[in-house]
Amino acid sequence: MSTEKKAHPSRPRKGVPGEPWGLEFPEGFLWAAGEDAYQHEGGNDHADWYDWEHSDPRPFSDGSVSGICADFWNRYESDFTLAERDGHNAHRIGIEWSRVEPEQGIYDDRAFARYGDMLRSLRDKGFTVFVNLWHFTLPAWAARKGGWLNDEVFTRWERYVAACTRRFGPYVDYWSTMIDAQIYVLRGWFVGDIPPLKNDKEEGIRVFSRILDAHAAAYRIIKGEPSAWRTGKVAPRVGMIYFFALYQPRRTFLDRFVCTQLDRFFNRNMPDALMTGRLEIRMAGGPNLRLRRQSWEGTLDWLGVNYYYRQIVSFSPKTLGLVRMDHGSGPVKSDMGWEIYPEGLYTLCAELSTRYPGLPLMITESGMADAEDSRRPRMIVDHAAQVHRLISDGYPVLGFTYWSLTDNLEWTEGFGPKFGLYRVDRETMERFETRSARLFRFMATRNRTPTLAEFESLG
Repeated sequence: MSTEKKAHPSRPRKGVPGEPWGLEFPEGFLWAAGEDAYQHEGGNDHADWYDWEHSDPRPFSDGSVSGICADFWNRYESDFTLAERDGHNAHRIGIEWSRVEPEQGIYDDRAFARYGDMLRSLRDKGFTVFVNLWHFTLPAWAARKGGWLNDEVFTRWERYVAACTRRFGPYVDYWSTMIDAQIYVLRGWFVGDIPPLKNDKEEGIRVFSRILDAHAAAYRIIKGEPSAWRTGKVAPRVGMIYFFALYQPRRTFLDRFVCTQLDRFFNRNMPDALMTGRLEIRMAGGPNLRLRRQSWEGTLDWLGVNYYYRQIVSFSPKTLGLVRMDHGSGPVKSDMGWEIYPEGLYTLCAELSTRYPGLPLMITESGMADAEDSRRPRMIVDHAAQVHRLISDGYPVLGFTYWSLTDNLEWTEGFGPKFGLYRVDRETMERFETRSARLFRFMATRNRTPTLAEFESLG
C-alpha cells in the first residue's frame, strides 16, 4: 500500500477546475495552527536572545523586547480551547531548551511540568500533536560556551532531547527536532544580524554540519526511547520543520547559475543530507564543503514545509554570495512586502515529493502579516486549494497549518507584523477573532473550502 493511501484513506473530491471553492479534503486530513516557544510564551530571561534584545540600541525593528510575548505560557489552555472550538484537529507547540535547562546541568522541573500539562491538554482535546525541540534560541549558558560547536553543549543537547522524550513521549504524534535551521546559520554567521552575530562563513559551514549531527543524534534518541512508542507498537515519527522559498531566476545565464546555487544551499542541502547522508555545499566565492556521514542518512520520517513567498533571483557582484533577491511582483503582498504566490506551494511540494519519494509532507506554516485581515482570508483559501491539488495528484500531504493561532513576536521585526487568526491586544493580552479565524473554523469543521457564496457570507 502506498504512503499516500495510508495517509488518506479516501481521495479528495474536486471542485471546478482552476477554482478554490468547494474543495473537499480526504478523511483524516489535518487542520492545524500552533505556537512557537520563544515567539509566544513570554517571560523567559534565560535565552541568548533575551540578553541581545535588551542591548543598546534595541535590535528589533519596532524597538520592542519580547516581554510576555503573547503570554502563551499562562494562557495556553484558553488558546487550546479556541483551536478546539474552531474544529482544528492538530496543533503544534515548541519546547524552549533555555526554559527547562536555565543553567547547565540543572533542569527546571516546574517548566517540564508546565509543558507536560500543555501536552496532556492537547491530547485530552483530541489533537494530533506536533512538538518542536529547537528554534533559533539557545540557553544563555550554552551561547557563552560557543553554542553548537562546543562539545559540552552538544552533550547537553542530547541529554535535553532524552529528558523531553522520556517525559513527553506518550503525548506526541510527530516530533520535529528543529525549525528553519539553515536560516539560523545564514543570519547568525553569514549576515550576522541575529545571535551569535557573527560574520564568519567558514565557521558557519561547520555549524551547518554540526546541526545535522544534532538532528541525527536527536532522531536516534527519540526512536530509542520506549515511552515514545505509542501503545508500545507505533514508532515515534521524527522529522524536521524547514523553511522553503520558491526561487526563480530573473533572465540571464548568470541569474540562473546563482539561483541554482541559492536553491541548493537554502532548500536542498540540509534535507538532502538527512535523506542520503551526503552534504555538498558549493557557493560562489566559497566556502565549500563535501561530507559523507552514515549517521545522517534516513533520519527523516516526515518533513514539515514552511512556505510564505517566491523570490526572483539575479546575479549581483556587489552583494553577499553574488546574489540579489527580490520579492515577486504579484498583485497581493503582505504587510511585510512578501508576495503572496500560492502556486509556489504546489511547485515546491511536488519537487520535494519527486526528490524524496514517499516522504510524508506536512504544511507546517503558511500565513501572512495582514493587520486589517483584508487579504488573509483569500490567501488561506488559495493555499488550501494548492494542497488539495497536491493530494489529488497523489502527493503525500498530511495537512495544512495556518501560522499562527495568535499574533506573536515576529523575531527581529518585533510585534509589528500581525500573523494571527486571533488579534492580541498588547495591553490586555485579550484575543479577538478575525474573519480569517471564522474562515479557518468553517474549513476545519467541514473539511472543505467554502463555496464563493459561503466565503462572502463569512464577512
